[in-house]
Parts: sequence; C-alpha cells; structure tokens
Amino acid sequence: MKSDSELMNELAHKTNYLHEMTSSESSAMKRALLDIYRDVAKLCEKEGLTLMLSGGSCLGAVRHKGFIPWDDDLDVMMRRDDYERLIRLCKEGRLGDKYEFDYPNKDADAKTVFLKIYRKNSFNIELFNENSPFPKGLYIDVFALDSVPQSKFMQAMKGFVANVIQFISIMVLYAQYPSKSLSEFVSLDSSLKRRYQIKKIMGSFFGIIPHAKWVYWFDRFVASSKNGNPLGIPTGRKYYNGEIFDASVYFPPKEALFEGEIVYIPADYDRYLTNLYHDYMQLPPVEKRERHFILKFQLPND
Repeated sequence: MKSDSELMNELAHKTNYLHEMTSSESSAMKRALLDIYRDVAKLCEKEGLTLMLSGGSCLGAVRHKGFIPWDDDLDVMMRRDDYERLIRLCKEGRLGDKYEFDYPNKDADAKTVFLKIYRKNSFNIELFNENSPFPKGLYIDVFALDSVPQSKFMQAMKGFVANVIQFISIMVLYAQYPSKSLSEFVSLDSSLKRRYQIKKIMGSFFGIIPHAKWVYWFDRFVASSKNGNPLGIPTGRKYYNGEIFDASVYFPPKEALFEGEIVYIPADYDRYLTNLYHDYMQLPPVEKRERHFILKFQLPND
C-alpha cells in the first residue's frame, strides 16, 4: 500500500492545484535558501558547531554539486548537542533580525518536530500551513542527530513509541489548524480523502491535548538516549528507525561542493544515500520526482 506522501506526490503531478514554479522562480527561491544556509553555516562555524547537509540536499551535493534541479528546499543536520546550542543562539538573536524560527518547546507551539529557520519578509504558503499560526517565510529545516539505544530490541521499542507520538502530532495538527486548501487537494483522490478524514477525526480525539504538547513530548523522548553511538535522525524521511548507523557513517564529515560553496556531508555518504534512495545516482522518472506542496510564495523584499 502506498504511503500518504507517495499518493500526494503522484496527485501533485497529475493536477494543476499547486503553484507550478517557473525556472526563474525556482532559481530565485534557491538563491534565497542558499543565503539562509550561508548565514546559519557562518554562525555555526564561528561557534564551533558541525553542520552537514542531509537528505535531498546531501544527494544534490553528491549528484549535482548543488540543488537537485526539481527540488526547492534545503535540509541540514547536526548532533543533538550542537542542535540545542544552535537553538539557544537563535533565541539570543545571533542570526540577526532577518530571521525567525520555531522548534518543539514547552512554552509555544511549533509546526513540526524539528527546528525550522525562516526568512522574514518572505512567504511560502503550503498546503499544511495555510491556516496555522506558525511563520510562513522561506525556510531551511534543521534535523537533530540523536543517540539511539544500542540494543536492536530497544531501538524497535523506542522507535514504535516515537513514531506513534509523531503520527498523533500530525493528526492533531490537521484537526487543530484545518487547511481548506489541503482538504480541497486531497478530495481530488478518493483514497487520500478517506485517509485525511480519518486523520482529522482521530486528531480531534487526541486533540484534547494540544499539538504543542505532542511535538514537545516527541522531541524530549527522542533526545533521551545519551550513549553517543549509534546515531539516528528520528525526524528524518524514514522516521525513527530509518537512518540508524554507527557514528562513523556520519563523522567526521567530508567536504563537498554545493552551488560553489564548500559544505559538509556524512563521512560515508554512499551508505547514507543508498539507504535513503537506493540507486541514488540514477535520476528518477518525472512522475516520481518529489514535489513540494506550495500554494504561493514571495521572495524576501528587503
């Protein structure tokens, strides 16, 4: 059975509901994202924090020496300790007044279970954030590399609990901040519509506890292991158990080129990317290329 993300990606290719960016728009967005990355990377270097490209951005560095041509996002990852330090630096205003951010915390709600850094004076309205109180600017995603239990059994147990909490947080998000555009979009596919309706019903049930609590609980739960090896990315594209490796797969990172910038990627990037994408040097067919669910966007105007 296909996942929701697979069905939504297929639907995005079949319909004209979403904003189809022109080549010039895509190039301009990528330049704006690269500017955000440069500012974050500069701060990390100054403070001795190790920042690596992750997911599709790592793939882009290896296969294209830059952005994947049809991709319009930028993802990075860092050890949990560095991740927490970056959050503190953001809270202290060290990134400057061009940026805002959200992350799982006990005082306010956050869109997702990881840190997002947004460029002010821009907007990026997506299916999932249309009716939410979270920042809506262009952003980069920052993922934490967390210690996971050494025992395979405990990895499975902790992964099960983490994935349940994360799934509940998504359902509660749908119910707490309903999106008219998301509802219209999924209604174009009967299977997606049925799944979305079920999620909203379940989200209303679990929503007796607000979304902010679920994302915070998830973050504290996945950060609770402290053994240092192996490492995983609980918030990554394959969830808690999908990117667990010995720390030597990630560190020490290797240098690579990304749009002319020297960046860092995992030490054994071949193993990392093979796990995520299998034959990662092979270009996927057009209908399998990932789409982002953008309704409208505006570049920074300052």
